[in-house]
Amino acid sequence: MMIAGLSVTSGLLVGSAPKVPTMRASSAQMATIGDMLSSMDGPDMYWEEKGPLQDPPLEESDFKEYDKYSAFMAACNSHGIDLNQPDITVFAPANKACDEFKSTGGDLSAAVCSYHVVKGVVPSDSLGNADLTTLEGSKITYRRMFRKHFVDNAFCDNKQSPPRSSYPGNIKADNGLIHMVNEVIYPGWTESSGGYGSSGDAASSTRA
Repeated sequence: MMIAGLSVTSGLLVGSAPKVPTMRASSAQMATIGDMLSSMDGPDMYWEEKGPLQDPPLEESDFKEYDKYSAFMAACNSHGIDLNQPDITVFAPANKACDEFKSTGGDLSAAVCSYHVVKGVVPSDSLGNADLTTLEGSKITYRRMFRKHFVDNAFCDNKQSPPRSSYPGNIKADNGLIHMVNEVIYPGWTESSGGYGSSGDAASSTRA
């Protein structure tokens, strides 16, 4: 009986073990810059035009809503600017920034929209050393001032405490990075143009 038992046991050990199918881990899929801007929240917006007189009243830390990117996206789509192409960085102005730009006579033209797109994937900490040539053809001016990253007249990758709005940067997409900006940028801007952070601004001599 013991011999028979041993023969059965040894029979189970004969031959190679069956192959177990291996599962290949798939890489995480995010979305392209165009898809993300069409659906993601923009800068946090506080109080806005209603001020502290809202009914019921709100605390400073209570935000009204998040801004969106529908104006910028609509302009890019109308001009055929592809935000889904590989290896780009987009400085994205939300609706409030676009409205302010248009209120001063600005136009979200093809040149202006393509000026927000830089060739190459550029994190905010590398902006000062990168070639910021845009799809429009000219280059964005980078400055580090007031502990902020400035691209022309706008700042990006800037986090604030309420009630100041934050403009996050280094938002990863499948085809590059998104940096939120607080203003529309445009070709031909120079430091002598005036505005916040320019040489025409009295505070611009204070650098961090």
